[in-house]
Amino acid sequence: MGAGERIRILFVAALLVAAGPLLGTYWVGLLTQAMIFAILAMSLDLLIGYTGLPSLGHAGLFGVAAYAVAVLTTAHHASWWMAAAGALIVGTLVSAAFGLLVSHVRDVYFLMITLALGMVLWGLSYRWIPVTGGDNGISGVPRLVGPLRAYYATFAVFVACGAAMARLVASPFGFTLRGIRENEARMKSLGFNTWLHCYVSYVISGAFASVAGIAWAYYNGFVGPTYLDLTSSSEAFLMVTLGGPGTLVGPALGAGAIVLLKNVMSAYTQRWLLILGLVYVVTIVGAPQGLWNLVAVNPPRRDSPPRRARRTLLVLFILLIPVATLVRGQTPAPIKIGFIAPLSGAYAQNGRDIMNGLLLYLAEVGYKTAGRRIEVVVEDDEAIPAVGLTKARKLIERDQVHLLAGALLSSTGYALAPYIDSVGIPMLYPVVSADDLTQRRRSQWIVRTGYSGSQPNHAFGDYAYRELKLRKVATIALDYAFGWESVGGFARTFEENGGTIVQKIWCPVSVHDFAPYLAQVSSNVDAVYALVLGRAALQFMRQYSEFGLKKRILLIGAGTTTDEHVLPSMGDEAIGAITALHYSAALGTPANERFVAAYRARYNKVPSYYAESMYTGAKWIAAAAERVHGRVEDRSALMTALREVKVADLPRGPVELDEYGNPIENVYVRRVERVNGELQNTVIATFPRVSQFWKYKPADYLKQPLYAR
Repeated sequence: MGAGERIRILFVAALLVAAGPLLGTYWVGLLTQAMIFAILAMSLDLLIGYTGLPSLGHAGLFGVAAYAVAVLTTAHHASWWMAAAGALIVGTLVSAAFGLLVSHVRDVYFLMITLALGMVLWGLSYRWIPVTGGDNGISGVPRLVGPLRAYYATFAVFVACGAAMARLVASPFGFTLRGIRENEARMKSLGFNTWLHCYVSYVISGAFASVAGIAWAYYNGFVGPTYLDLTSSSEAFLMVTLGGPGTLVGPALGAGAIVLLKNVMSAYTQRWLLILGLVYVVTIVGAPQGLWNLVAVNPPRRDSPPRRARRTLLVLFILLIPVATLVRGQTPAPIKIGFIAPLSGAYAQNGRDIMNGLLLYLAEVGYKTAGRRIEVVVEDDEAIPAVGLTKARKLIERDQVHLLAGALLSSTGYALAPYIDSVGIPMLYPVVSADDLTQRRRSQWIVRTGYSGSQPNHAFGDYAYRELKLRKVATIALDYAFGWESVGGFARTFEENGGTIVQKIWCPVSVHDFAPYLAQVSSNVDAVYALVLGRAALQFMRQYSEFGLKKRILLIGAGTTTDEHVLPSMGDEAIGAITALHYSAALGTPANERFVAAYRARYNKVPSYYAESMYTGAKWIAAAAERVHGRVEDRSALMTALREVKVADLPRGPVELDEYGNPIENVYVRRVERVNGELQNTVIATFPRVSQFWKYKPADYLKQPLYAR
C-alpha cells in the first residue's frame, strides 16, 4: 500500500471519528451498519480478491455467529464477552468444517458448493425451531450501549479487523494466496501446498465473517433466517465487486455505498431497486476494477487524464446520492405517521393492499384529523426483518414520526417489538398476526387491529365439527409460524369437540408444486384444511381440482386461502371452499358496502382483508388523535388512547381491544360462490365477539405453549 492510499484511508478514518457527534442517530446507525457489512465484505475479499475463490455462502457463516450470540444471550443469559467468544468459536469451527469440503474445488464448483452449504445453514435456521425460533427468529438480544457508543465500538472493531486483514495479505502467506489466484499450477510446482493455503484462507475468512455477525446481532437486537439466505450472500458478493476485489478497502467502500444507497433511495422512490441496479451496471461498465481503483493515486499509464476525471466524477456521483438527501427541507408540524410494508419482492402486492387501505381513509378525511394535517412517510421493508428494523429507526430517529403503523410478516413484527419498547413510541400492527405479540411477549407500546393467527381458527374448528359435521380432517399448510398457529388453533378446538386430525402436511413457503403434498392426502378424511396465500393459493387451488380432490373431499381452510387478494384470479375450482376470517368483501353491512364501493372506485378492484385491516387501522389512529385533541407528541397519552378508543362503522363490524392489545371481533365463516359473474366469499355464519383466547381463561391459555409445528 502506497503512501497516498494510506493518507486517504487515514482521512476517511478521521472523518468517521469526527462525524459521530455531528450526525443524528439515524445516520449514526446507518454508518454503524455500513462498518459491520464492511467487515463482512472484506472477509469475503480474502477469498474472492486474494485467493480467487468466489463464494456464495458467506452470509451463512455471518448468520451462524449471529445466531450463536442470540441463543447464548437470550436462552442461556451469557455475558456479552462469553457470548461473543462462544459465537466466534462456533463460527470458526463451522468455517473449518466447511473448508474441508470446499478447499479441493475451484471456480464454478467452489461457487456451487458454497451456495449449497449456505442453503444448508439457512435451512437449519428455518427448521430448527426450538433453537432458532424458525421464521420468527430470535428477538431480545441486548444492545450493550447507546447508538453513539455502539458506533465507536463498531469503528474500533472495524479498524482492528481491517488492520489484521491488511497485515495478513501483506505477509508471505498473503503473497502466496495471490500466487494461487494467478497460477495455482505454478505454485504447486514451486512446492507450495495450495490446498492447505486455500483451506486456511477459508477458515480465516469465516472467522472475520463471524466477527461481523457478532457485531450485527448486538447492534440489531434480532436474528432471523433472512441473514443466511442467498440474497444476503449475493449482496456481500456485490459489495466486493462494486468496491474492487483484491483491495480490502474497495469492498469496505462497496459495503458503505450499498448500505447508504439502499436505505436512502428507498425513502424517496419505490423503484429504488432499479436505481441500485443501474449503479451496479454503470460501475461495472465504467469502472470494471471497482470504485476504489477509480481514484488510485498511481493510475495505469493507459489511463488518460480525461478518462480518470470522468471516473472520479462517477464515484463522487454514486457516493453523493445519499448525502444529497440531507438537505431536504422541513415542513410545518403535521401528525407524522411512519408506515412500513413490503412494497417490493414476493409480498409487494400484499404490502400495496395494506398501503391502499391507509391512503383511502386519509383521502376520505382530507389528510386531516383533530385539526392537524396528516403526513405519511412510507418505507419499504422488503419483507426482511432487518430492513424493517432499519426503516423503523430511520422513521423515528430521522423523520421524527409520532407513531408507526404497518408491517406484514410475523418475523418483522417480532424484530420491531424490542426496539419499539426501547424508544417508547406507539406502534399499530394492522396485519401482523403472530399470536405471542399480544400474549406471552406482549408489548406496552404495540396494539394490533388485525387478528392473531389462531383466533379465527379456534372458532372455525368448533364450526367444522358442530355445523359441518366433519369428523376426520387432513391439514396442508405453509411451513412457518402463521401456518403453525392457524393449524394449531383449528386443531385444538376441532379435537376438543371430538374430531381427529388425521394428517398434518407441511409445505415450504417457496413451494411451486403441490403435487408431492396433495399425493399424501388420505382418502379416509371428510375434509382438507388448507392454509396458503398469494401465488401459492392460486397454485394450490388449481392443483387440488386437477388431482380430483375437489369432487371427493370438501376443501376448508384459513381465510387467506380464498382472500380477495387472490380470489379474483381463481376460477370455478375455488367454488364451494369454506374458510373463516374476520372480514369478507361480501359482508352485507352499510359500512362495508361504502368501503367496498370507495375502494373499487379508487383502485378498480375488490378490497382484500389486507386493505381493510389498514383502513380500519387508519380510522383507529385518527380516533385516537381526536381523543388526545391532536397532542400526539404525548406518546403515553396517545398509546392509552389507542388502547381505549372505540371506533364505530368499521367495514368488518364491531371491534374493541382486550387488555393485551388484541381485537375482540366477529369471525365470519365464508363460502366461495359466483355472484353476478364474480367470485366472492359469501358469509354463511358469524361468531360474534371472538377473543384471541377463544372461550378459555387467559391465565390458563397462556400457561400452554405457543402453537408450533
